[in-house]
Amino acid sequence: MTGTRPDHASARVEILPVLGIGELRPGDDLAALIVEHAPPLQDGDVLVVTSKAVSKTEGRLVVLDDTDEQAREAARQQAIDAETVRVVASRDTLRIVETRHGLVLAAAGVDASNVARNELALLPLDPDASAQLLRESIRERGGVDVGVVISDSMGRPWRAGITDTAIGVAGLTALTDARGHTDAYGNVLSVTQVAVADELAAAGDLVKGKFGGVPVAVVRGMARDGKLDDDGQGSRSLIRGSADDLFRLGTAEAIAIGREDVGWATEMPPPLHADAVEVVTALVPRSDEDAAVRQGFLGFLAARPDAMWRSCAPGHLTASALVVDPSRGAVLLTLHPRVGLWLQVGGHCEPGDHTVLDAAAREAREESGLGSLSFDPAPLGLDVHPITCSLGVPTRHFDVRFLAVAPEGAEPVQSEESLDLRWFAFDELPNGASSDLPRLVGAARERLGL
Repeated sequence: MTGTRPDHASARVEILPVLGIGELRPGDDLAALIVEHAPPLQDGDVLVVTSKAVSKTEGRLVVLDDTDEQAREAARQQAIDAETVRVVASRDTLRIVETRHGLVLAAAGVDASNVARNELALLPLDPDASAQLLRESIRERGGVDVGVVISDSMGRPWRAGITDTAIGVAGLTALTDARGHTDAYGNVLSVTQVAVADELAAAGDLVKGKFGGVPVAVVRGMARDGKLDDDGQGSRSLIRGSADDLFRLGTAEAIAIGREDVGWATEMPPPLHADAVEVVTALVPRSDEDAAVRQGFLGFLAARPDAMWRSCAPGHLTASALVVDPSRGAVLLTLHPRVGLWLQVGGHCEPGDHTVLDAAAREAREESGLGSLSFDPAPLGLDVHPITCSLGVPTRHFDVRFLAVAPEGAEPVQSEESLDLRWFAFDELPNGASSDLPRLVGAARERLGL
């Protein structure tokens, strides 16, 4: 890893198209095709690869039986629903959503362009992992050390038109930080962070375009002495967290949270409350104890229209996820700083969550650093436990617990909310684990047929 420089500018940059790759299909060796068709690559070059090329070769396609437009549109809407964890805004048929990657974009990145008339393209499952694999494969085949940016087209608030931005990064620093440095006039910079990977993605699109069948560009000139700055963070630094998002709430949500801040209970239950009632009602108890807990949930929800929000001092719903590794032999646990126990990842609901599963997926992504998780939509179970949480007063968490499976090759990243984050084998749970964790793991193993 090399240090990052505060000024990302280079004296000269070249942008070269990679011509002749042709139509890509699942299973094609994208790295080999790039090495074959690219201008002679050099150490420190940056390859800008359209996400569509990666999605096609990785088989991230929805294939329909025919080219009926109504069936295709119905499939597109279903795919958007499956890729969405939060609806940010909608108008008519347009939906701006947050995906499980943490990206906010139109239609969850589900794309019907530059694919066959009976196909739809989804975003790669883990764009950073795809970028790293492509980088390693090119090093093996071409003997050069390059950076890789996987790009996708996005709109911007308050700006017309689209531009390509980075959704996957490997081998270079995506975001440079000039805060604390002094400009030529002696002013100390306080907010300047530059999304270099986004600038590279947009530069590459100048030669790739949308109609020319050029899925890859080479950007040359960003390296120093043949080496790119690389902080090892991939694209994660480009995702703005919910705490820093000034535009996260819609008008109705902002009014609701404002009422909570001054101590008012919500007069009408939000849609998230209705989803919680539906989810808990549909859960089939496995024992008399489970049935009693389920009834307690329903009674509390009936009594408190504000039960979804942490400002509800008597108690409030939370959402958690037991994350299982791809081999289905271990679970990912976090050492919680407030309670001092090893727990599954999870946390409070937020006004932007439209379903309890949305809340669990968002919390799991934020606390595990895993950009893509496969969720079972039916909860594993329910739990009520006393706690002194961020309210600072004794309360109760009514926790709805889901099962998620991590993708191949994904590496968890510890968040600031955790003292530690590790994989533990099913039969080797750590000392200091919560007392109900073995039962939760047992339910997960049963759900997975293990």
